[in-house]
Amino acid sequence: MADDIDELLDEVEDSLSHDSNTSSPNMMVSESVKTDDLKDLLDDIDEQPHTDLPEHPSSQSIDGRCNSPLLAGISVPPGISTGVTQRACDRLRCLKCDMMVVTIDGFCWSDTIDYLFLRNNYPDMDRLCARLEPQRVGRAYACQCQHCSLTEPTNLACLEGIQWVCGGHSLDDETDDNPDA
Repeated sequence: MADDIDELLDEVEDSLSHDSNTSSPNMMVSESVKTDDLKDLLDDIDEQPHTDLPEHPSSQSIDGRCNSPLLAGISVPPGISTGVTQRACDRLRCLKCDMMVVTIDGFCWSDTIDYLFLRNNYPDMDRLCARLEPQRVGRAYACQCQHCSLTEPTNLACLEGIQWVCGGHSLDDETDDNPDA
């Protein structure tokens, strides 16, 4: 493409360097065709480059993150935890294994669960359920490398060894959780 542009520019230079008085009508038509071709090429170059980056979402669809992610039993509803509402974050992501955290309501993990069990069985819920014990008010959390069971609301920062963060909540999730909104 660069060679075509160079050739056209050379032709335009040559045509402009000739005396315009000596040019014939046929030469004028040829020059206008060349000029049109040059304009088309320049227009192609001026087009905006195509990018694979996503466009910025509008301010109404911005995802939010929990201010201070909260883990809790089933007494606390799942959703985004803000300074005003206390909800158990249901969009946790592990920083160690980079996997989403699964939550299982009404159960807690047995004492026999270990890293190798999670590594081999995550995210197959049928296999994970083999190490769950029923607990009416409990909620079991697990990724591919860590687990915990809670009945009371607990700030994620207070749990030693757990490296989970809020993965973000869309505003659509909040309106789905709250039928009044």
